[in-house]
Amino acid sequence: MALFNSLSAVVDKRRSGQEAWRKVFLVCGIASSVLFALMIWAIRYPGYNPFSQVPSELTAIGAPTRALWTRLGWIYTALETAFGFGLWKWAGRNRAVRVVGGLILAHASLGLLWPFAAMHQRQVLAAGGGTLSDTVHVVLGGVTVFLMFLAIGFGATAFGKLFRLYSIATIVVLLTFGALTFIEAPRLQANLPTPWIGLWERINISVFLLWVAVLAAALLRRGTSQETRIMSHSSAFNTPEGEERYLAAYDAALKRWPVPYEELDVPTRFGTTHVVAAGRKNAPALVLLHGYMATSVMWAPNIADFTNDHRVYAIDIMGQPSKSVPDQPIRNATDYLAWLTATLDGLGLGRISLLGMSFGGWVALRYAVAASDRVRHLVLLSPGGLLSIVRQFGLRALLMVFFPTRFTVNSFMRWAGFTDSPGESDAGPVLHLMHLGMKHFRMPNDTLRVNADAANPLSDDELRSLPMPVLLLFGDGEVIYGSAEALERACRLIPHVEGELVPGCRHDMCLSQSRIVDARVLDFLKKRGDRQGGTAQRSVA
Repeated sequence: MALFNSLSAVVDKRRSGQEAWRKVFLVCGIASSVLFALMIWAIRYPGYNPFSQVPSELTAIGAPTRALWTRLGWIYTALETAFGFGLWKWAGRNRAVRVVGGLILAHASLGLLWPFAAMHQRQVLAAGGGTLSDTVHVVLGGVTVFLMFLAIGFGATAFGKLFRLYSIATIVVLLTFGALTFIEAPRLQANLPTPWIGLWERINISVFLLWVAVLAAALLRRGTSQETRIMSHSSAFNTPEGEERYLAAYDAALKRWPVPYEELDVPTRFGTTHVVAAGRKNAPALVLLHGYMATSVMWAPNIADFTNDHRVYAIDIMGQPSKSVPDQPIRNATDYLAWLTATLDGLGLGRISLLGMSFGGWVALRYAVAASDRVRHLVLLSPGGLLSIVRQFGLRALLMVFFPTRFTVNSFMRWAGFTDSPGESDAGPVLHLMHLGMKHFRMPNDTLRVNADAANPLSDDELRSLPMPVLLLFGDGEVIYGSAEALERACRLIPHVEGELVPGCRHDMCLSQSRIVDARVLDFLKKRGDRQGGTAQRSVA
């Protein structure tokens, strides 16, 4: 007990020290904004008018304030660098804050170049005395504004609705006064009167400085770093409130299942896997792996048919928002295989029929290649891993992930074929759950990187190695890649494959064409029966 208490004291002391340093770096963000605000509003020389002259004229070649501004500029750069480093180091699982930290560091790095890119005074420019430094000055100004917009855009997703609205308002102000500055800029170079250009540019700079200070203050108010706070309530969700909203939506969506079910929790070294089981316990096992972030609730249209002859286990994929509780992050495809093996072992399953949809199809395909003795039949519905995913899919998905609004989620899913209109094909509950997951759940960067691998095809040799019967279905209007081309590749390489195109759907076949899909899957499982025979040895991950 004494040893335990000593270790706890050491850990607490280390955490306290880290928290103190974190606060110092965040305070640097506020200090940098205050310093630069004083520089642009308080520094001037005789005859200088802050309303009609831009801050760059304080640092112009020949300006009497150039030396003072340069010295203070180095201090500002140091403070901003410390702030950006603090955001990067203590962002935890908040990807948005980590990205903002990187952008702030990039913005601060420009401070090393500004002293070598001073503009000339306006009368010199009007007389044609501009040099390369004036050109570089304009280029650096453009890069600076671009980084400001990126930082605010990514930062808008870091917290709740109020901060998002504030960030949007900041962008609107930047666009408005940036346009006013741009209109007057040619008059500056011609040494003509510019009565308001200094005010417009100072407002622009000030709203960005204020946004940085508000971001730092918001993080300071949280009291502990994002990672520490997540660990404190054993969740990968940003906040307990966000987790509560998500779980409530999950339970509401799961109630749409038309059959009795039970929820199981299976411990693995990657965390606790949540499984929804339905059907007769002595029936053959059918394991379902859902689409990306769709969770097991997506199987509501199919579960009644699937449980007629099977004991169905719908598994919430580890590392994505769901009721599965992550501990150790998924870092590569091998981790997914170890996790699924441990989950199947925990359920007491030997050989199984494995069905995967979209991203779940990629996991199922990877698993069948690596653990073929464990898979009796393989069913793939528009899976990743057969062809490279089209660029439009990736771009739309990135927009949805980094700006997780209801509009971006619904727009992406409508493009994929899903609709939230009430009716038989209503995907509303699943779309709502996906939106909440993207908004409140923070996926580790390692898991994000391995998930991106689902966009890449498996090799020819890997597909040839599949020994089990395989059913492959695509919507005839599939959007993730060319369905006819993918079907041709699969039929050419996979030894025991049946494949076809499901009419009248895109990526939404499980919902909009559930009767066709269910009938085809069940016919395949029944027809194939138990030809592969035998019992596999259970392995331990």
